[in-house]
Amino acid sequence: MKKLVLITIGVLFLGQLTFAQGSKVMAAYNYLEEYKLGKDGSDLVEAKEAIDKAVSHESTGVQGKSWYYRGMIYQMLAKDEVLSLTDPTYTATALESFEKAVSLEDNKFRNRDDAVTYIRVISSDIFNSGADAYQKGDYAQAYHDFNAMKSINETLTKYGAELVVSTERCVSNAAASAEAAQMVPEAIVAYEDLLTMTDLLTMTDDANNYVFLSRLYKKSGDKEKAMATLDVAAEKYTENAEIVIEQLNYFIEDGNLTGAIDKLDKAIQLQPENDMLYFVKGNAYDKSGDMDKAIVEYEKAIEINPENDKALYNAGAMYFLGANAFIKEMNDLNYNETTKYDALNEKRREMYLKAKPYFDKVLELIPEDDASKKALFKINSALK
Repeated sequence: MKKLVLITIGVLFLGQLTFAQGSKVMAAYNYLEEYKLGKDGSDLVEAKEAIDKAVSHESTGVQGKSWYYRGMIYQMLAKDEVLSLTDPTYTATALESFEKAVSLEDNKFRNRDDAVTYIRVISSDIFNSGADAYQKGDYAQAYHDFNAMKSINETLTKYGAELVVSTERCVSNAAASAEAAQMVPEAIVAYEDLLTMTDLLTMTDDANNYVFLSRLYKKSGDKEKAMATLDVAAEKYTENAEIVIEQLNYFIEDGNLTGAIDKLDKAIQLQPENDMLYFVKGNAYDKSGDMDKAIVEYEKAIEINPENDKALYNAGAMYFLGANAFIKEMNDLNYNETTKYDALNEKRREMYLKAKPYFDKVLELIPEDDASKKALFKINSALK
């Protein structure tokens, strides 16, 4: 008989506890409504204390309503001008609460659609926060916000809601932010992730992402992965000169000019009318110090495409910088060696005359090109 009485008392006590926790949910809601009316921060603090106790209890912590109210309360905390300064995690907690509300198998919960709407609103706030942080130069915070958007979008997609910002754009922004913040491992993960989303990116963006990822691998010390990434990109984007140039730089760093030229010659066989490949080949000879061969390749590029401003500028620069050797010799002469001086000066003049048409053409194509303007000013002054 005593045992029966004890069990009965236990059941009654449990019912009282459940009722008490349910009362905390209602109290939290009432405090929230009071805050909405009077904007008294103390009401919101009371709401927070009540709802935190409710969601931590085994009886009310499994109710979607409890977590839904918690999300509403924490979102209000994040929006309050004074209280928001006391804890930077209010928005994140609001998001977690709404996600918990929609994930619970609570048949009595009637605000699931409203909770998803709140998640959409928070996703907009977080994306805007990331954009503001990036503009202010706080790239680490920008990465944190943009990176958070991916999991938020996964939740929205799961419940059939429209995304505020595409996942591709969020991941792209996260990658750029991490790179700007010198967060190399995070940037690598973001770019790797982004390259799985290529169907929704432009060809140029996708090709650039391979280049960015390759550079990050190199910065992390993994040169093998860096080169392998460029190999994949080169096979995928056969006409992209930037990728070939990146590959070329690795060969030149290793002192393997032959390997670089072989790669370019194979590419030229496949695309003999691709002027940028000749430009890249000229650039390879340029970096190796072989001016004559560099100019030959630049001229081939210009012949195919007379408006290739990069080849035009580099060809002009070859002659322009070539004049420096004669200037140095002139400066090293004694004051009475006038005959040698005049001969060297004539050679310098010839080099400037060869360089001038290239820079003139660049300015015809790109009137604001400062480098060409400076070169022409020096050339014209010397020729006078």
